[in-house]
Amino acid sequence: MRRGALVWLSLLLLAGCTPAPAWSPGPIVVESATPTGATPTTSASESGTPSATPSSTAPTVPSVSGAINANAYESAHFASPTGRIWCAIYADNALCHFPFGMDMSKVPPSEEVCPGADLDVTGVSVISKADYFCSGGAEALPQTNGMYVGWWKGKGLPSVTYDGQKMAVLPYGRALRKGNYVCASEKVGVTCANTKTGNGFRVALAGVTFIS
Repeated sequence: MRRGALVWLSLLLLAGCTPAPAWSPGPIVVESATPTGATPTTSASESGTPSATPSSTAPTVPSVSGAINANAYESAHFASPTGRIWCAIYADNALCHFPFGMDMSKVPPSEEVCPGADLDVTGVSVISKADYFCSGGAEALPQTNGMYVGWWKGKGLPSVTYDGQKMAVLPYGRALRKGNYVCASEKVGVTCANTKTGNGFRVALAGVTFIS
Protein backbone atom coordinates (compact mmCIF):
# COMPACT_ATOMS: atom_id res chain seq x y z
CA MET A 1 0.00 0.00 0.00
CA ARG A 2 2.87 2.35 0.94
CA ARG A 3 4.71 1.45 -2.30
CA GLY A 4 1.59 2.27 -4.36
CA ALA A 5 1.22 5.58 -2.58
CA LEU A 6 4.85 6.47 -3.34
CA VAL A 7 4.43 5.62 -7.02
CA TRP A 8 1.28 7.76 -7.19
CA LEU A 9 3.07 10.66 -5.43
CA SER A 10 6.00 10.37 -7.84
CA LEU A 11 3.67 10.54 -10.82
CA LEU A 12 2.01 13.61 -9.39
CA LEU A 13 5.37 15.32 -8.83
CA LEU A 14 6.49 14.48 -12.38
CA ALA A 15 3.25 15.84 -13.79
CA GLY A 16 3.72 19.02 -11.76
CA CYS A 17 7.26 19.47 -13.06
CA THR A 18 6.35 18.97 -16.73
CA PRO A 19 5.36 22.30 -18.27
CA ALA A 20 2.00 22.41 -20.02
CA PRO A 21 2.05 22.97 -23.79
CA ALA A 22 2.09 26.68 -24.62
CA TRP A 23 -1.23 27.98 -26.01
CA SER A 24 -1.13 29.68 -29.37
CA PRO A 25 -4.06 31.24 -31.21
CA GLY A 26 -5.45 29.59 -34.31
CA PRO A 27 -5.45 31.23 -37.73
CA ILE A 28 -7.45 34.42 -38.10
CA VAL A 29 -10.25 33.84 -40.57
CA VAL A 30 -11.84 36.84 -42.24
CA GLU A 31 -15.10 36.17 -44.02
CA SER A 32 -16.49 38.63 -46.52
CA ALA A 33 -20.17 37.84 -46.59
CA THR A 34 -22.69 39.56 -48.81
CA PRO A 35 -24.31 42.32 -46.71
CA THR A 36 -27.93 41.65 -45.91
CA GLY A 37 -28.84 44.57 -43.66
CA ALA A 38 -31.35 47.14 -44.85
CA THR A 39 -28.96 50.06 -44.46
CA PRO A 40 -25.24 49.41 -43.95
CA THR A 41 -23.63 51.59 -41.33
CA THR A 42 -20.94 54.09 -42.25
CA SER A 43 -17.48 52.55 -42.25
CA ALA A 44 -13.96 53.50 -43.27
CA SER A 45 -14.74 52.37 -46.79
CA GLU A 46 -15.46 54.97 -49.44
CA SER A 47 -13.51 57.76 -47.74
CA GLY A 48 -14.58 57.35 -44.16
CA THR A 49 -17.16 59.46 -42.40
CA PRO A 50 -19.40 62.00 -44.10
CA SER A 51 -17.40 64.82 -42.50
CA ALA A 52 -14.05 63.53 -43.75
CA THR A 53 -12.00 65.55 -46.18
CA PRO A 54 -11.26 64.13 -49.64
CA SER A 55 -8.35 61.73 -49.91
CA SER A 56 -4.98 63.44 -50.31
CA THR A 57 -4.17 61.00 -53.11
CA ALA A 58 -5.40 62.57 -56.32
CA PRO A 59 -7.48 60.17 -58.43
CA THR A 60 -6.30 59.17 -61.89
CA VAL A 61 -7.98 57.62 -64.91
CA PRO A 62 -8.58 53.94 -64.04
CA SER A 63 -6.77 51.33 -66.08
CA VAL A 64 -8.88 49.32 -68.53
CA SER A 65 -6.53 46.36 -68.15
CA GLY A 66 -8.55 43.52 -66.62
CA ALA A 67 -11.73 45.61 -66.58
CA ILE A 68 -15.05 43.84 -67.15
CA ASN A 69 -16.13 44.52 -70.72
CA ALA A 70 -19.70 45.81 -70.94
CA ASN A 71 -19.68 46.73 -74.64
CA ALA A 72 -22.28 44.06 -75.37
CA TYR A 73 -24.85 45.89 -73.26
CA GLU A 74 -26.72 49.14 -73.89
CA SER A 75 -25.65 50.33 -70.45
CA ALA A 76 -24.06 48.89 -67.31
CA HIS A 77 -25.30 49.91 -63.87
CA PHE A 78 -23.69 48.99 -60.55
CA ALA A 79 -23.48 49.81 -56.85
CA SER A 80 -20.44 50.16 -54.64
CA PRO A 81 -19.89 47.30 -52.14
CA THR A 82 -21.57 49.34 -49.37
CA GLY A 83 -24.58 50.04 -51.57
CA ARG A 84 -24.22 53.77 -51.01
CA ILE A 85 -22.96 54.80 -54.45
CA TRP A 86 -24.98 54.02 -57.59
CA CYS A 87 -23.33 54.43 -60.98
CA ALA A 88 -23.98 53.74 -64.66
CA ILE A 89 -21.92 53.61 -67.84
CA TYR A 90 -23.53 54.41 -71.18
CA ALA A 91 -22.11 54.66 -74.69
CA ASP A 92 -21.69 58.43 -74.36
CA ASN A 93 -21.14 59.06 -70.63
CA ALA A 94 -20.54 57.64 -67.18
CA LEU A 95 -22.21 58.91 -64.02
CA CYS A 96 -22.56 58.32 -60.30
CA HIS A 97 -25.13 59.59 -57.84
CA PHE A 98 -23.97 61.12 -54.58
CA PRO A 99 -23.93 58.61 -51.71
CA PHE A 100 -26.35 59.27 -48.87
CA GLY A 101 -24.53 61.33 -46.23
CA MET A 102 -21.92 62.80 -48.60
CA ASP A 103 -20.25 66.07 -47.69
CA MET A 104 -22.17 68.52 -49.91
CA SER A 105 -20.30 71.64 -48.83
CA LYS A 106 -18.51 72.05 -52.18
CA VAL A 107 -21.39 71.03 -54.44
CA PRO A 108 -22.76 74.06 -56.30
CA PRO A 109 -26.47 74.89 -56.03
CA SER A 110 -28.91 73.74 -58.67
CA GLU A 111 -29.28 77.34 -59.85
CA GLU A 112 -25.71 77.10 -61.15
CA VAL A 113 -25.78 73.52 -62.45
CA CYS A 114 -29.23 73.48 -64.07
CA PRO A 115 -30.73 76.97 -63.86
CA GLY A 116 -34.49 77.10 -64.29
CA ALA A 117 -34.89 73.32 -64.35
CA ASP A 118 -36.38 73.04 -60.83
CA LEU A 119 -34.29 69.90 -60.18
CA ASP A 120 -31.77 68.88 -57.54
CA VAL A 121 -28.05 68.33 -58.06
CA THR A 122 -27.86 64.57 -57.52
CA GLY A 123 -24.56 63.41 -58.96
CA VAL A 124 -21.56 63.84 -61.20
CA SER A 125 -20.95 62.62 -64.73
CA VAL A 126 -18.29 62.63 -67.43
CA ILE A 127 -18.87 63.04 -71.17
CA SER A 128 -15.78 64.69 -72.62
CA LYS A 129 -15.38 66.63 -69.37
CA ALA A 130 -16.73 65.92 -65.90
CA ASP A 131 -19.34 68.04 -64.16
CA TYR A 132 -22.27 67.91 -61.77
CA PHE A 133 -25.73 67.03 -63.06
CA CYS A 134 -29.32 67.50 -61.95
CA SER A 135 -32.08 64.92 -62.08
CA GLY A 136 -35.56 64.29 -60.81
CA GLY A 137 -34.85 60.64 -60.00
CA ALA A 138 -32.26 57.90 -60.21
CA GLU A 139 -30.19 57.78 -63.39
CA ALA A 140 -28.43 54.63 -62.17
CA LEU A 141 -30.56 51.56 -61.43
CA PRO A 142 -28.34 48.68 -60.28
CA GLN A 143 -31.13 46.50 -58.86
CA THR A 144 -30.43 42.83 -59.60
CA ASN A 145 -34.00 42.27 -60.81
CA GLY A 146 -33.70 45.14 -63.29
CA MET A 147 -32.72 45.27 -66.94
CA TYR A 148 -29.42 47.14 -66.62
CA VAL A 149 -27.18 44.59 -64.89
CA GLY A 150 -26.61 42.08 -67.67
CA TRP A 151 -22.86 42.67 -67.31
CA TRP A 152 -23.11 41.32 -63.73
CA LYS A 153 -25.34 38.27 -64.19
CA GLY A 154 -23.71 34.86 -64.29
CA LYS A 155 -20.26 36.13 -63.30
CA GLY A 156 -20.35 35.15 -59.62
CA LEU A 157 -20.03 38.76 -58.49
CA PRO A 158 -21.50 39.90 -55.14
CA SER A 159 -24.66 41.82 -54.45
CA VAL A 160 -25.62 44.11 -51.59
CA THR A 161 -28.98 44.85 -50.01
CA TYR A 162 -29.35 48.53 -49.26
CA ASP A 163 -32.54 50.27 -48.19
CA GLY A 164 -34.47 47.09 -48.96
CA GLN A 165 -33.14 46.75 -52.52
CA LYS A 166 -30.74 44.09 -53.75
CA MET A 167 -28.15 45.55 -56.10
CA ALA A 168 -25.37 44.36 -58.39
CA VAL A 169 -21.97 45.21 -56.95
CA LEU A 170 -18.70 46.14 -58.64
CA PRO A 171 -16.26 44.80 -56.03
CA TYR A 172 -13.35 46.79 -54.65
CA GLY A 173 -10.35 46.44 -56.92
CA ARG A 174 -12.44 45.77 -60.04
CA ALA A 175 -13.20 48.02 -63.00
CA LEU A 176 -15.98 48.12 -65.59
CA ARG A 177 -15.61 49.57 -69.07
CA LYS A 178 -17.83 50.46 -72.02
CA GLY A 179 -16.58 52.31 -75.07
CA ASN A 180 -14.33 55.18 -73.99
CA TYR A 181 -15.58 55.05 -70.39
CA VAL A 182 -14.28 53.15 -67.40
CA CYS A 183 -15.26 53.07 -63.72
CA ALA A 184 -13.25 51.53 -60.90
CA SER A 185 -14.50 50.56 -57.44
CA GLU A 186 -12.14 51.32 -54.55
CA LYS A 187 -12.43 51.72 -50.81
CA VAL A 188 -11.79 55.44 -51.27
CA GLY A 189 -14.78 55.74 -53.60
CA VAL A 190 -15.79 55.14 -57.21
CA THR A 191 -13.67 56.67 -59.98
CA CYS A 192 -14.99 57.08 -63.53
CA ALA A 193 -13.31 58.64 -66.54
CA ASN A 194 -13.26 59.13 -70.29
CA THR A 195 -10.14 57.26 -71.39
CA LYS A 196 -9.92 59.31 -74.58
CA THR A 197 -9.98 62.79 -73.02
CA GLY A 198 -8.45 61.87 -69.67
CA ASN A 199 -11.19 63.66 -67.73
CA GLY A 200 -13.24 62.13 -64.96
CA PHE A 201 -14.17 62.17 -61.29
CA ARG A 202 -14.08 60.33 -58.00
CA VAL A 203 -17.16 60.32 -55.80
CA ALA A 204 -17.06 59.33 -52.13
CA LEU A 205 -18.63 60.20 -48.79
CA ALA A 206 -15.96 62.89 -48.46
CA GLY A 207 -17.13 64.61 -51.64
CA VAL A 208 -16.29 64.83 -55.34
CA THR A 209 -12.79 65.14 -56.81
CA PHE A 210 -12.38 65.89 -60.51
CA ILE A 211 -9.77 64.47 -62.87
CA SER A 212 -8.55 66.76 -65.63
